[in-house]
Amino acid sequence: MDQTTTTRNQELQRQWYGAPLGELCRDLCTLFAVTQSGLADILGVSPAMLSLVMSAQRARIANPDAAARLSSVLHLAHDVRTGAVPAATARETLATIRASRTPGQDSLGTTSHPPAPSQPAPPPARSPAQDPDTHFALRLRDLLNSRAGAAEILAAAALLEADHPGLADILRTCGAGRTD
Repeated sequence: MDQTTTTRNQELQRQWYGAPLGELCRDLCTLFAVTQSGLADILGVSPAMLSLVMSAQRARIANPDAAARLSSVLHLAHDVRTGAVPAATARETLATIRASRTPGQDSLGTTSHPPAPSQPAPPPARSPAQDPDTHFALRLRDLLNSRAGAAEILAAAALLEADHPGLADILRTCGAGRTD
């Protein structure tokens, strides 16, 4: 990969995430005492993919679930640093973040299998026509995704978090393709 592409990718990462992902991820590994491979596991990406974005050979993590998890881990890091979340509970929160998935899909966006017979089936979903809130959320998601990629939306949410946490939550939720 040539230096021009790497420089461009680092600049895009600064715009989307506030800093190059290499810096951010190394900082997360130090803060949470995890290896790069451990961070990749939390995010739900391969260590090789994380290495590519950290070295700016790739500009972003394209998987919306993984991008949403990265945003959550970055927010957790901020909350731990400010004292809003005790450092002692960070491991549990990281495990919750690791387990998060877009409802109805696996980490690759493939429709999940129905629940096993031992699990109760979820209530039937109402169609958007029946539920105005779902209809609105779907329209908002489509509008956001027509204007920006998931990484840009999540980066905007991160910028709004301190002053407008409710708006940041809406951006994270819709930007990651969730409507629940």
